Amino acid sequence: MWYNDPTMKINKETITNLIKHNILFLIGVVLLIYKSMFLNAQLGLDSNIDTVLYTLAVSLLLMSPLINTKKKFAYIYLNVMYAIVTVLIYANFLYCSYSHNFLSMYQIENTKYAKEIGSGLLCIINAKNMLLFLWDNILVLIASIMACHKCEKTSYGKMVIKLVLILLLFILNIVIVRVKINGIYDFRKYNKALIFQDVSVYYYHYEDAKEYITHMLGNEKIDEAKVKAIAKEILRQPAEATQYTGLAKDANVIILQLESLNEYVIGKKVNEKEITPHLNQFFQENIYCSEMYNQGLGTTADSEFEMENSLYPLENGYAFQKYATNDWNDIYSTLRSKGYYTSFMHPNVSTFWNREEVYKTGYKVDEYDDINAFSNIESAGEFYSDEGFFLEGVKKMKGYHGKFCTTMVSITTHIPFYLTGVSDVENKTTLTIKTVEKDTIDGTKELEIEVNDFDTTNDILEELG
Repeated sequence: MWYNDPTMKINKETITNLIKHNILFLIGVVLLIYKSMFLNAQLGLDSNIDTVLYTLAVSLLLMSPLINTKKKFAYIYLNVMYAIVTVLIYANFLYCSYSHNFLSMYQIENTKYAKEIGSGLLCIINAKNMLLFLWDNILVLIASIMACHKCEKTSYGKMVIKLVLILLLFILNIVIVRVKINGIYDFRKYNKALIFQDVSVYYYHYEDAKEYITHMLGNEKIDEAKVKAIAKEILRQPAEATQYTGLAKDANVIILQLESLNEYVIGKKVNEKEITPHLNQFFQENIYCSEMYNQGLGTTADSEFEMENSLYPLENGYAFQKYATNDWNDIYSTLRSKGYYTSFMHPNVSTFWNREEVYKTGYKVDEYDDINAFSNIESAGEFYSDEGFFLEGVKKMKGYHGKFCTTMVSITTHIPFYLTGVSDVENKTTLTIKTVEKDTIDGTKELEIEVNDFDTTNDILEELG
């Protein structure tokens, strides 16, 4: 062969042969870089030169088994590896579109909740976005099948050279991780978008998997001295009295968490009708704190954790799963020490987000009620009616003796917003949309959305994308 001859000089023919013998390797590398950059573009994330270089390093390593080979194995490896990457990237796209966050091993672990959350994800999967991410895989597969009939059943060059190149690529990636990636990832765990922009989707998932495995093996390192010093400093600082201190002393506490309700609907009108008239009135009569921002991977479980403990959630994973049985300094134990009766209600199964273990063992609430405690609630699509849940919850609160603190977590307002099974539904779903073309001043056409009565809010969701 051409490069077994030590007297052979590098010339145009040598370079041509080198490219010819490594064409599948080069195609694979280009495809992986393209797919990563495509995801960033679809999510509106920037890609700088460092992102491209980091992506290149990973892509070279992942496709290194294709160096100097054009066997049928090479075509199979190319398609399998590219399919795995595509599924991972498409899953990130869907999850980000759904929750404005990125997949981690902890989210993948939550497939056990597929029945409860799967219907929401199905709303954003459609033929258009599937084809957008899969068309090149189909093209590569077809081209590979056609090429396999003519492929040469030989490898090029000595195996030892190939192994040396793979080892060098492996070392290159290790150096990049230790020198660059670790610091960037640790510094930006709470901002997954910046990690994607700066280190690529591939390095993000590597670091995430490494952290997950470390936790599962119980090898997480905690600087106990530092934690104790922080706690001591916080406890040393006396609580400052404000105009609100003691304002609600001995009052009952009802915490209402509205699932997936976005702040932007508060105070808004459609066809002169308020979307949330009762909440609008409530906020006008009370204190409305609007400067609240999501600080974790999830939303519902993390929101509960933040509210109940006045702590930030985990930078990766869920406290409700990782530390469910901790001895928390939570709102329930605090109020219980003041003579309050504590309870939690939610019209879903007790295993969802590991709530039963958290509230019974971790928070030790006096009463925990899941869907089994509310037998008279009617269905609302995939879930249960909030209206029925609230009515049943009020009945329970009327039976409490003395001061109480109870949390109610709603569910009907969760995507996909189907209300099948709700009685008198025609008077409860009031929004639908119609898209019409409108002539603009410069003669072009633009789409205008008209909002009318009847139909379900799912129609709105589909039209608005």
